[in-house]
Amino acid sequence: MKMPVSAAQQLVGLIAQAVKDIETDVGTQIPGGTITDVNSPTVAAEDQLEATATRRAALRNLQAATHQLLATLMPAGLYGLVTYATFYYKAAIDTVLGAGIADLIHSMDPDSSKGGVPVHVLAEKASMDPRKLTHILRFLALRNIFCELSPGHWANTRHSVVLRTDAPNTLVNALGHMQDEAAPPVLFQLPKLLLDKQPDGAFSWDPQQSAFQKYFQPGCDFFQFLANSEGGHRAERFGKAMLEMTHATATGPHVYKTFDWKKLGPKGTLVDVGGGQGVVAYDISTHLPEWKVVVQDRAEVVQQGKERYQRMASTANVEFEETDFFKDQPAHRAGAVDAYFLRHVLHDWSSKLCVEILRRLRSAAKPTTSLLICETMLSAAVVERDSPMLSNGGMASFELHRRNLTMLTLFNAEERTQKEFEEFFRQSGWLLQSATPLATLSDHFILHALPDPSWMPHH
Repeated sequence: MKMPVSAAQQLVGLIAQAVKDIETDVGTQIPGGTITDVNSPTVAAEDQLEATATRRAALRNLQAATHQLLATLMPAGLYGLVTYATFYYKAAIDTVLGAGIADLIHSMDPDSSKGGVPVHVLAEKASMDPRKLTHILRFLALRNIFCELSPGHWANTRHSVVLRTDAPNTLVNALGHMQDEAAPPVLFQLPKLLLDKQPDGAFSWDPQQSAFQKYFQPGCDFFQFLANSEGGHRAERFGKAMLEMTHATATGPHVYKTFDWKKLGPKGTLVDVGGGQGVVAYDISTHLPEWKVVVQDRAEVVQQGKERYQRMASTANVEFEETDFFKDQPAHRAGAVDAYFLRHVLHDWSSKLCVEILRRLRSAAKPTTSLLICETMLSAAVVERDSPMLSNGGMASFELHRRNLTMLTLFNAEERTQKEFEEFFRQSGWLLQSATPLATLSDHFILHALPDPSWMPHH
């Protein structure tokens, strides 16, 4: 009698298939290419490849099945302790970032050919105790962040390269932002707020009652707080952090190629609402070569965008315009825009404010104007009878759900499900047409909506 295959064995099979799919995809995109050694102090070539549908699905299954296998086989007590104790990684990474350890190693042994850098040399240059630094590095090495080539001799790995300030895939600004602006209110204010029974506590969705404002400066919102920092250094770092985070999950024009841009028409005007310095606008313009792309944002951001445009010597048909998306569109845009595009805007705001933003765009729209919302979409981690994994991929959705808690902390806002987006559209006069997944390693979609002809502004 054939024994049934256990859930754990099914997960092992899924992991093996995912590895095969990833290796095949890399070998296809880089003829003869293989996976870079995790202990190589380089930027892996495969990290720069297009996130094909095959690779996205395989990485998702690999993350989901690996974590589900650990949850299935580890004793509950050990699993709980290990999960809760992940905050020690933050402490260790903050330490090596502050000491510039990855940069020091790179300056002395960039390719690990010298056998690594002695810990006492690193400690002396960083003004640290060598034994304490060893404890930190050995803790991070458990996750392949740095490696000990021989006792007391340290080298960078693929995963410590991102801690270098000069690396093309650096995360220094992103991690610095998380360390200074996100982590403190998450760790010390959010649990307290979610359990607060007062009217301005757990049940309030007022942006001014966010964990961020309660922790740092009541009455001062996130972006104003960044702008008010000395020399605006927090705001400048945040801009760089967003670029680094985007780069980490795939960036460039190919990310948006899954959407059918041709259905918007051969020519027209697209307004990128809250488009920052225009990074995504340039990517979109490659798919809409005959279109004008207008980037709207706050005055200081528009100025930065214009300066960046000049530095790039760009020939893209992109222009910048100062606008507040909580006010009506500029008069010259009313009835003259063919598509509105919003990327990572709505997740910063409560549902009520999201509807207000979309209503103002609907009031300025033509009957044929498209609304394109580029956001992540949440789905529940439902237990499925016919699968050993959770329905949303479990830990494959970690980054999305981490971002959701970030929005809750900083803005008293949230990521949304597709049904919730549809409700926003209904209330603001739009009808959802499609939801297209993008070529990224995160759960990003473009939701395409058209004006609801039955909508009346006073509704």
